[in-house]
Amino acid sequence: MKQIFLSTLAALLLSLGCAAAEPTETEQRIRQNAQKQPLSSIVFMDVKVLEEGKDRFCETSVTVASDQGYGTILFSRKASGFFGHPDTGAIAFLPPGTYTIFSVQCKYTARLNGKFARFRVGPNEIINAGSLVIDFTKGPMTFFEPRTFAGRTSVEDLGAKAIESITERTPTIFPKATKRYMTPNPVTSGKRPS
Repeated sequence: MKQIFLSTLAALLLSLGCAAAEPTETEQRIRQNAQKQPLSSIVFMDVKVLEEGKDRFCETSVTVASDQGYGTILFSRKASGFFGHPDTGAIAFLPPGTYTIFSVQCKYTARLNGKFARFRVGPNEIINAGSLVIDFTKGPMTFFEPRTFAGRTSVEDLGAKAIESITERTPTIFPKATKRYMTPNPVTSGKRPS
């Protein structure tokens, strides 16, 4: 009986220790932002850039704008700082609104402009917006005109590396996220070949 009591007590103390774990640096920043902007929400997302089906694992920056006039730059792969991480996955702190991803830049490779996907954020939410996939093909390069790009877009679940990276940075916040995936632009959406 004493052994059962000690086992139960040890399990309780262990669970209390986990609950009282120190917040990560990213979670501390999120809490600071939440105090300054109490209606804003946390959005987790990723962007994969493919060139003719092959992964272009590059430093990626993503520009979004809201219908309400807010503009912000998110980040994705191999980026550093609050909105990026050396692995994958972005964490953004955004005011309520409906956002359009209108520019994706794969450093040293391509700057892709267009209305790629939209997502909605309400007040005080934690959203998993999924992963936007852009599979592009470069057009011919001419001396007088800039190179053009054609592409397909789709939205998928966050990949395993993005989930691992985001969970490492926000272990108490990410599990609370509601899945509300971006909606790809119907004009460019389509499944990429397997």
